[in-house]
Amino acid sequence: MKINSLSPIGIFDSGIGGLIIAKEIKIQMPNEYFIYFGDTINMPYGDKSKNFIIDHSMKIVSFLYKKKCKALVIACNSIASNALDVIKEKFHKKILIFNVIDPVIKNNIFLSSKRIGIIATPATIRSNFYIEKIKKYYHHLDIIKISTSLLAPIIEKGDNIEKINNVIKYYLNFLQLKSIDRLLLACTHYLFFKQEIENFFHGKVHLIDIQKIVVQEIKKQLNKKKLLCIYPNYNKIPIFYTSSYIPSFFEKKVRTLFGKNVFIKTHSFNWI
Repeated sequence: MKINSLSPIGIFDSGIGGLIIAKEIKIQMPNEYFIYFGDTINMPYGDKSKNFIIDHSMKIVSFLYKKKCKALVIACNSIASNALDVIKEKFHKKILIFNVIDPVIKNNIFLSSKRIGIIATPATIRSNFYIEKIKKYYHHLDIIKISTSLLAPIIEKGDNIEKINNVIKYYLNFLQLKSIDRLLLACTHYLFFKQEIENFFHGKVHLIDIQKIVVQEIKKQLNKKKLLCIYPNYNKIPIFYTSSYIPSFFEKKVRTLFGKNVFIKTHSFNWI
């Protein structure tokens, strides 16, 4: 399969969390064309088994590969922490593969920290992927991790800000007592709550700009491989796929972040 700088970037997530990554790609690489896939019918992935996450992720990756994408962005921590090795084993020679974990950990951002907090889905916490990766590079760190199963579904449902703040307080009160100095939002859905979380800590805990770090790495590698699109591609309109009917909140978020000039489609798989 021939690809070039004009080929699209494939981005996928269990739902809308990866839209934050897609938006940052448009900011840092405005000439890039991308195809997004949100597995809304199976969202959230955070409470699914490892085998479920692997099986469903592989079908989505195959779909994006057939769309002749030049790069694949796994914009979901639950997928990256449970299925990355399997995806790489089959596709690493066929397509550039990026995830939202490795660029952050290798960024030296934790060197000045002493105690960090990690909030993530049950699947990510259960995999222990983050702990193993972080400890490999930062032996000095004290890590406090919390499984926050309610947060991702809340953003998908579009609940009101009062309910969001109550759930945030429920989880973060514990971390506040532990005197962390840095917090890693280890689920892209949580990036939608970044301001509310910062407000909770009153600026005393540093939140990592995951999307900026991840997209900087993607841009660097695309440029290195001579696949970075440097000319405007006006004829290419971003495509957003969902695996179910198009949820109203998904469509609203897409149009809020990317405007009206987008395609929103459905694509159902035979999941059995």
